[in-house]
Amino acid sequence: MPSQRTENAYRRAAARFDAELDRCGLAPTPENYVVVATADDPYLTDASWRFIRASIKWWISISQGNDKAEHFTRLFRDMRRDVKPKTRLAKGVSKQLENDLITILRSGKNGRFKRLAADMLEAGIATGLRPIEWKDAELIDDVLHVTNAKFRPGISGNGNKRELILVDDCITADQRAAIDRVLSALNGVEWDEIGTHVRRALRGAKNKLKKMSLISGKEMRTRIYDARHQFAADAKISLDYEGGEVAAAMGHRSAVTAHSAYGNRKKGRVGLPVKPSRVSVQNVDQLSLDRLSKSIGKAANRRVDNTVHSRVVNPIRSGDRQQPTSKAIPPRTLRPEP
Repeated sequence: MPSQRTENAYRRAAARFDAELDRCGLAPTPENYVVVATADDPYLTDASWRFIRASIKWWISISQGNDKAEHFTRLFRDMRRDVKPKTRLAKGVSKQLENDLITILRSGKNGRFKRLAADMLEAGIATGLRPIEWKDAELIDDVLHVTNAKFRPGISGNGNKRELILVDDCITADQRAAIDRVLSALNGVEWDEIGTHVRRALRGAKNKLKKMSLISGKEMRTRIYDARHQFAADAKISLDYEGGEVAAAMGHRSAVTAHSAYGNRKKGRVGLPVKPSRVSVQNVDQLSLDRLSKSIGKAANRRVDNTVHSRVVNPIRSGDRQQPTSKAIPPRTLRPEP
């Protein structure tokens, strides 16, 4: 069974297709759902195809029965066209980009959503919360209590809630203030109701940086959610990765999820502002920790093998060694402030 949030997303998508059927004067049959679902933009990503199929199938199953829902699935599968290549996402926010975006968002005519986008970037990198999790989060005595958005008993999420302890030696006054402001702004507010405005504000800031030649093509794809990816990268080098602290901090039941799907630890920063509570760590699945340890071990062995192979294939002869030089190395060009 889908979660309540997923069910709401399915219902909204199905309502759009029902409206299109109505506009075209078509009956809500499985065949006609396939027609309107594939008419405009058949060149979709794999995820979009799955979502469209799932939302319409769910709607038909509750309105017309499972048999017709399965019939729709078979018809829709046969209509599938070429799949759009998956966009390469940023999955992280460099410190320079974070500073540049926050500077733009907090300068000029400050709008409500520009300020909120800046705070969500800063607070998201500090805590790793999903945008939808701020609604029910609360800070009590330097402990951030977060309702795990993806919690499904025995399937996903390390418990109904996770606890993130603010680390006094690492968290900055700016990060703490951003966390307080986001908690205040989004308390009880559904992300679906406000997310479009925040994303638009972030997009405007990226466009300004583009005009100033201060952002790369890949960085232009940065999303609010990439703050969570950066948190994951930071957590991987600051917390006990193989001990389950990273999974606990991110609200994952499986320790492998962050390893395979979230920010690269090579882009992590030292000094994580939060750490998970002991109870949250205990909720991480032990079998997944064993799999994570094996995966990390295999990766380490591959790096060693590649290094040895490189030395054997390309041996450095004494005459080929680069001679020392007294020539000064020019300083690295710093990105100018926006």
